[in-house]
Amino acid sequence: MKSPTSVKKILASNTPSKLQQLVRQTDQLRTLNSRLNQLFPTPLAQQCKIVALEQNRLTILASSSAWATRLRLQHPEIIKAFHDLGVKSVTTKVAPESPECIVITTKRQTSKLSQQTSKLLIELAESTSDLKLQQALRRLSQHSRKHS
Repeated sequence: MKSPTSVKKILASNTPSKLQQLVRQTDQLRTLNSRLNQLFPTPLAQQCKIVALEQNRLTILASSSAWATRLRLQHPEIIKAFHDLGVKSVTTKVAPESPECIVITTKRQTSKLSQQTSKLLIELAESTSDLKLQQALRRLSQHSRKHS
């Protein structure tokens, strides 16, 4: 069985490997994002990042559609700032940073009525001639703190 090759040896090799290409691409993106951060004020810079530079096009991800809109307004400035790299266009896409930013509530929260309010609703139901309204008021009166 062939022994594994060390990462150090792969990176030092003269023949380009996928790992070397990945390292170069990561370094390039780090440099591009550093430039982008210097170009924009802090809030905008924190909400976007360059993810690709291919065929003279920068692709930038924004954390929300609002930040993407602000970024789109800056496309001419971005093209000018990255012109020395041959950038001729910018694509902005929305990609929320993490699923934690989406809040999903599964349990319905109901308010509890005081006993006094519950009694008033029952009295109101008894004084009303509309049968459906009476039933609705009685159901509503059952949401008192006493019943929980």
